Amino acid sequence: MNEAAVKTYVSGLAALAAALAASWTYRYSVTTEPRLIVGALVFCVLLYLACIYRVRVSERCEISALDVGLMASVVMLGPFWTAVAALPCAVAVGKRNWLRTAYEASRNTVQVYLAGMVFSAASGPLVEAMGEDSGSTAPVIYATLASGATLLGVGHITHALLLRVKYRQGFGETWQEDLEPYLLPDALSVLTAGLGVLALLAYDPLAALVVVAGSIASQVLVYRSREHVKENEDLRVRVDSLEKALATSNATFGTMIIQDLGQRDGYTHRHAAATSVYAADLAHEMKLDDTHSDRLRMAGLLHNIGLFGLPEEMLLATGQLNSIARSRLDEHAARGEEALSAISEFKEIASWVRWHHERPDGRGYPDKLRGAWIPLEAKILSVAQAYAAMVLDQPRRPGMEPAEAREKLSAGIDTEFDGVVVRALLRLLDTESEGYRMADDHRFVIPSPESSRGVNPSLPDPRYDEGLGTILPR
Repeated sequence: MNEAAVKTYVSGLAALAAALAASWTYRYSVTTEPRLIVGALVFCVLLYLACIYRVRVSERCEISALDVGLMASVVMLGPFWTAVAALPCAVAVGKRNWLRTAYEASRNTVQVYLAGMVFSAASGPLVEAMGEDSGSTAPVIYATLASGATLLGVGHITHALLLRVKYRQGFGETWQEDLEPYLLPDALSVLTAGLGVLALLAYDPLAALVVVAGSIASQVLVYRSREHVKENEDLRVRVDSLEKALATSNATFGTMIIQDLGQRDGYTHRHAAATSVYAADLAHEMKLDDTHSDRLRMAGLLHNIGLFGLPEEMLLATGQLNSIARSRLDEHAARGEEALSAISEFKEIASWVRWHHERPDGRGYPDKLRGAWIPLEAKILSVAQAYAAMVLDQPRRPGMEPAEAREKLSAGIDTEFDGVVVRALLRLLDTESEGYRMADDHRFVIPSPESSRGVNPSLPDPRYDEGLGTILPR
């Protein structure tokens, strides 16, 4: 902030205010009628209350219902008494900062005297207009609207110049941030002043004061409501941020579990990474939205989380599993759903994980659902994990060639796999590289906890041994 430049600017504004006040006094003199003094006291209270209820709309801008009161006061009392009535308001806004107080007082004075000059030039003194027939009210209303527009325009210009001097803020930025969004409230302020003058001409000063006071109060309530809306929006953003942070923490925890399984059997983490990529890409290929794609990516990563807690000898068995061991292994889909459904962010994907081994012919597990009863997302997971299991190396056999895996998928259409999803994957494989078809390029590295804190996830993780595998095609 350039304090010297600000002091120079405020000094110049104060000099302009003094010159305007002197020229007005020289031309029209100052009237000290009791009604003007009482009116000045009333407007002093109204303007002071308007200043107290200022609302900050940005770091450098505040708004209030002050302008409505100034417009009405200029027309009813004249610029001199309006400037006097606005002095306590300037002191309240300045808050013992003499430079800020001087700026507010000078700005208000310049506004009201220029607005008064416009009103006087457009319609003549209000007292003369009130003494004529009712047909003369229109020029007064038009003059009020013109003086109100002048007052607001001068206020915006002085404020924009202050931002330019104090913060070197461009006029374009000031227009976009502090002026353009409030053109409608400004127009309403001008109309409010016009209504106050109309009430004065049609009824009496008390009616005009009621209209202006009510309008000022309503504007204060509107501005305060806006402030509360903004606070609620900020609170919602913070809640969303916390929910995302919680979801990220849960995903990181799930990823750590998959990594632990991978360290035990050398395969689960690679299979999870491949399933995650294929499932997300299938979602795009089948024209699902980005939200579905992201959730399927996470479901693919965590679809075998139900294996956690099973005995290591079962995971690493090289021979044929007996019926008891096979049954326990088949429980991993239901166990995975149970684990994921306990987390609110994962409740939707939990059902997909439960049914990723269901088959269109009803011979899958755990619920033996048939085609139409299996969610599309579960069908996508089923195809994605099956193809990943076929092409990845396992201890008892190397991975299949992509051509052979494609044949097996095609052979299982409408019995083991959904035909629409299989054909979508085949289309996808036709457009991708050999590394993608073999699930061994950089896209198939499981995201590590470090990657969410800035590590490049596209780089291979040295902790992974790509040569390891397991016999269980999950």
